[in-house]
Amino acid sequence: MNQILDVRFAKRLFQCILIAFLIIGFPVLSQAQESQLGFYVTPEFSENQVDDSKRYFDLNLEPGQTETLAVTLQNANDETIQVAITPHTAYTNVHGVVEYGKDASDPDPTLVHSLSELIETPELVELSGNETKTIEIPLKMPQKTFQGFLAGGLRIAEVREETDTTEESGEGVAIKNEFAYVLGIVVSNKRDSVLPGLNLLDVFADQLNYRNVISATLQNIAPAFINRMSVEATVYREGEDDVLYEAQAEQLQMAPNSHFHFPISLEGDRFQSGNYILRLKAISGEDEWEWERPFTIEGETARSLNRQDVTIDSSPNWLLIGGIFFISCLLAIIIYLLVQRKKNKRVQDKKE
Repeated sequence: MNQILDVRFAKRLFQCILIAFLIIGFPVLSQAQESQLGFYVTPEFSENQVDDSKRYFDLNLEPGQTETLAVTLQNANDETIQVAITPHTAYTNVHGVVEYGKDASDPDPTLVHSLSELIETPELVELSGNETKTIEIPLKMPQKTFQGFLAGGLRIAEVREETDTTEESGEGVAIKNEFAYVLGIVVSNKRDSVLPGLNLLDVFADQLNYRNVISATLQNIAPAFINRMSVEATVYREGEDDVLYEAQAEQLQMAPNSHFHFPISLEGDRFQSGNYILRLKAISGEDEWEWERPFTIEGETARSLNRQDVTIDSSPNWLLIGGIFFISCLLAIIIYLLVQRKKNKRVQDKKE
């Protein structure tokens, strides 16, 4: 595509999904996804569950307490299957959506306790045909009291062995995850309210899906969710009032102590080196944040990203090259003729 419409479409799609999540607070498996799984997952709540009507673990625990997360797995097929259960710490992805079933490539430095490190899970669970099994997963709370929430999830996925042919060994076995159920987990020591905090960490030239964007790194420094957040961003060249690029988004959500790169599309334009100004406003409920931040795009960075942008034609302009070559040849011929004319004139003058 010549324009970055797919980025906006993806944002809208994720925002619609997010609204559904916010109705219940945290993610659950969708019906479409559940029908594709070869097994069923049912959380078994303990007395420490804050609200039994929720389909995720919402726990209020004492410091140092060990809680058992019980999950019942039911094989819906006649054949034996293997299921992997992996813990993850919640983070915010580039679309402003909280991820519970993956790990952040770059965890936020304000994250004191990673929920995935507090959970011990079995490597693989084997289920015979139509077997039902309850798995107990220990969660060990930090020894010291903490404010706010720790959030994450259990990713429960069927794994299959696939034959993989290689040049060196001929055959090998690779484990491939097919479909996954993500079961959310939110834990706290107490349910006191936490003051929200949002920072603008950085602004820089970037790419999203091999398309040029300006990324503004927003950081949630509080151990609490930022819900229903709207963001408006505009970019100006330094010293000018005309808006070069802009982006708006609504119904975003940020995980506790996380950050994400909010993208501002260049709509297929090339990066131009120089100094710029970002003005960004974020609103969540009654809380509002505003920044005006200068940033610079270096020439080498601009050239490198422009070469990688799939919407920019970086192939040689043969028409321009041919025109330059033709003009150069024409100038060479003219210069040659002028030189020859001058020589001939000198020879003629000597004869006279």
